[in-house]
Amino acid sequence: MKNVIIAGGGDVGYALARTLSEEGHNITVIERNDSLTERIEALDVLVVSGNAASPSVLDRAYVNSADFFIAVTGSDEINLAACSVAKNRGCRTLARINSEDYLKKPVSTEDLQEVGIDVAFCPELISSSHMANVLSIPLLLDSPLFGKGILRMVENRVEKGSRAAGREIKKLKLPRNINLVAIFRSEEVIIPRGNLRLEPNDRVLSIMPTEFEEGSTKELSGILGIPRKVDSRKPIERVMIAGGSRVGYHLARLLSEKDMSVIIIEEDEARCREISEKLPDVLVVNGSPTDKDLLKEEGVTEADAFLAVTDREEVNILTALLARQYGANRSISLVDRPGLKSILEEVGIDLVISPRAVTLSTILKYFHMDDFESLGILNLGEAQVIQLKVREKAKAANARIDSIMRFRKKEMFIGAIVRDGKVIMPRGDTFIHPKDRLVIFTKSRLVKWVKDNF
Repeated sequence: MKNVIIAGGGDVGYALARTLSEEGHNITVIERNDSLTERIEALDVLVVSGNAASPSVLDRAYVNSADFFIAVTGSDEINLAACSVAKNRGCRTLARINSEDYLKKPVSTEDLQEVGIDVAFCPELISSSHMANVLSIPLLLDSPLFGKGILRMVENRVEKGSRAAGREIKKLKLPRNINLVAIFRSEEVIIPRGNLRLEPNDRVLSIMPTEFEEGSTKELSGILGIPRKVDSRKPIERVMIAGGSRVGYHLARLLSEKDMSVIIIEEDEARCREISEKLPDVLVVNGSPTDKDLLKEEGVTEADAFLAVTDREEVNILTALLARQYGANRSISLVDRPGLKSILEEVGIDLVISPRAVTLSTILKYFHMDDFESLGILNLGEAQVIQLKVREKAKAANARIDSIMRFRKKEMFIGAIVRDGKVIMPRGDTFIHPKDRLVIFTKSRLVKWVKDNF
């Protein structure tokens, strides 16, 4: 259990406080906006009102006894000043940095160490990098690779009338090289068991060895329904980006560096000139990304991917839907409300990415870097995906999985084991060996239990 101070109670700060509190850590949130403190107080955390850069406020937050200080206010200067004080008091520090004057990379453990920041991160650059990486995944899935690339997570949607709709998982006769590891139902994450009955529109997350990915995903589509309606065999060469925001600019730069043909559509004329000067290989068009005629004129029908990354969610949703309607092979939209993901992907947007979620995932990865090999989040931290190496004297070492799972059978699932470089898709009678690498899906409140037992 760690003592953690979070400076900033906005969306990222709130989600971080909720997740770390559920993990069992002692959380203090510093926030000076009364409307935000009311929401935070509903969590089981200490709330301190005031400016996080003030030494007296930090004293009231017990900074001297804190293990971590995480600054996620909207002000770079407050985050810098607060981390500087916290570092001098012995904390490990992480800070959100928005300005390129301070940080030019998505994440850095070196650039700002001199001013007391151990890990600096920029949400816009993280989002840009994440979207660029997603485009390189053949099936256009917002899912990480585990086990050094030998494992893949895949998402399917249960279609009404499919073989899976209304049936229990244990009756689906799934291939043995697939494990269903999480179900997204509305805004809930369910860690599945054999007697769970799937419902239409459930989003089903599966894990499988990468070597069986192509055949396994086809089998899953035949059982669950709604395969991805994109031509994953076609290489991405032409990309259209709606919005010259910071995300749009950095995304264009990353894709242009990969020799892709990139078009940005941006309403602000001055911003267009600025981007054109910085990115001479990118075509920048001044106009509204919601203009149907403009989209067609600039070639949206031939686009291999359309990325909606303006600063307005409603524009991102509308333009991504228009692009898909007019023939773009793939459409991806930045939308920060997790409850909309299922609906938007159901009506035609291929992938919805939340900047808040990828930022939260980055913070938690570095927070747990001494505990696990890697970590990802599901549904803004309600559940987590953990990769770890089993310790020699761990409580779970040499135990059968079903002997462990009877204690946590509804909230934790071992999706895969990597042993001596080979993938094992575990069942209840599988034994856990020391030095095994496990991919575990768990509710956030059990992260400490996982750490203690593996």
